[in-house]
Amino acid sequence: MSDIYNAPQADLASEQSSGAGSIPKALAGDYQVAIGDTLSEAWNLSKGKKGTVWLGVLLYLVAYMAITLVATLLTGGSFTDPEANQGAGALLANLLILLASAPLSAGMIMIGIKIARNEEVSGTEVFAHFDKILPLAAGMILMYLLVTLGFILLIIPGIYLAIGYIMMLPLIVDKNLGPWQALEVSRKAVTKHWFPVFGFMIVMMLLYFAGFLALLIGLIWAIPTLSIAYGVLYRNMFGGHETNPEI
Repeated sequence: MSDIYNAPQADLASEQSSGAGSIPKALAGDYQVAIGDTLSEAWNLSKGKKGTVWLGVLLYLVAYMAITLVATLLTGGSFTDPEANQGAGALLANLLILLASAPLSAGMIMIGIKIARNEEVSGTEVFAHFDKILPLAAGMILMYLLVTLGFILLIIPGIYLAIGYIMMLPLIVDKNLGPWQALEVSRKAVTKHWFPVFGFMIVMMLLYFAGFLALLIGLIWAIPTLSIAYGVLYRNMFGGHETNPEI
């Protein structure tokens, strides 16, 4: 019987022999969260790749705005009267935006991951995962519901889950996991080093904020570096791509 807690076995032997990350290793906590080393490696990897990341960002923003426009028009929303964007129509619009933009988010994340793994990638990666639109959207909906429930339950469970689920999207597209499997694999792996991962995310947020304060100019370097830093952490945890994992 399939079990979401059993790790995919595809390419396991080669990953273990090369010392790369893998799902079994991540679930066992066999990875390190070295914030300084991760940022340093990401900075070095960003050289010559900033244009790739920024092209992905621009394509993402254009596509997201187009999705928002279409969803608002389809649900009878208004761009001039915020009070009109309420009730069932607004809820449906947000659901449509979430459904259509989930693959864009996954593609943006995969740009940083592929750079971290020294794989060929272009900014058009943001459009590469619409074949998984349903599991990605389902994963996002489940994550939002569970995190929201966690915040209702005295806040701390919500913070725990928000950090625990940060690897859900790439696990769906890169490891071919289902939504619930990806959520659980991400949570159980992150839990092994939850506080270092939490610290890593805090540092990421602070650096984004610092780049924003530096007259936005700092974001030219911050966004590519931090996107790749996330990719380095994912690579160290879960390793390379798996097309047909056995669970």
